Amino acid sequence: MDENVKNIDKELIKTQLIGAPGVIMIGLGAYGMFVAKGDGVHPAFDDMYFNYSLLCIGAVIAVWETVKITSLAKRRKKITGNKKT
Repeated sequence: MDENVKNIDKELIKTQLIGAPGVIMIGLGAYGMFVAKGDGVHPAFDDMYFNYSLLCIGAVIAVWETVKITSLAKRRKKITGNKKT
């Protein structure tokens, strides 16, 4: 049981690390769309298609991360029951 919980915890950490760039991409896309207004830190942020791409790709990664973490959390809860560890 403890080995399964440790494996799930490792998988959760790995999923969060893989999903972090998605959230960063969403933030950069929002920056390019709403803040930069032609005066961004990089000329690419002046291109709305680039910003939309960042938002879309980041959203896909974030949704994948949410689904994966939810399923791992359910598995972990099923193994441990209602006790918190």
